[in-house]
Amino acid sequence: MAAVSPLSDDEPVRMTVNERTVWASLATVVVSSGAYGALMVPRLLHQPVAEISWVVPMLWTLGLSIVGSIVLSIVFTIVAEATRGGGSVPACGGTVTSDVRDQEIGRRGWRASMIVISVGFGGALVLAMLDAHSFWIGNLLFVFGTIGAVVEAITKLRLYQRGF
Repeated sequence: MAAVSPLSDDEPVRMTVNERTVWASLATVVVSSGAYGALMVPRLLHQPVAEISWVVPMLWTLGLSIVGSIVLSIVFTIVAEATRGGGSVPACGGTVTSDVRDQEIGRRGWRASMIVISVGFGGALVLAMLDAHSFWIGNLLFVFGTIGAVVEAITKLRLYQRGF
C-alpha cells in the first residue's frame, strides 16, 4: 500500500462537496430571484398592487431555485470527478467529503443569514401591524430570504477560500 504524501503549499486543494453545493445554491438563488424581480417590477410599475398576481410566480421561483440548485450541484460533482484524473489528489486519497471545517463553516454561514432574515421578519411583522397588503409582506420576506441566502453563501465561500 502506497503512502499518501501530504499536499505541498503550491498544490490546489480540491473543493469539498459542500463548497460545490454553496456555489450551486448561490448561482441559482441569484438567477431565480433576478428573474422573479424582472417579472414583478414591471407589473408593479403598471398595475395596482391588489391586481398583481405574485403568489404563483414566487412559488415557481422557490421551486425552480431548489431544483436548479440540486441539478447544478450534481453537474458540478460530475465535472469535478471527470476532471479529477490528472489533477491533485486529496490528502485522504479519495473524494473530498465533509469534515469538521465544513460543519463550522456551515454554522457561521447560517448565523450570518439568520441576522438578515431576522431583520426581514421584523419588517414583515411591522407591515402586518400596519395592515399592509400581503404583496408587500410576502415580497419583503422573499427579498430578505434572498439576501440572507446570498450573505450565507458569500460568508461560506469566504471562509472556504481564506479560512477562519
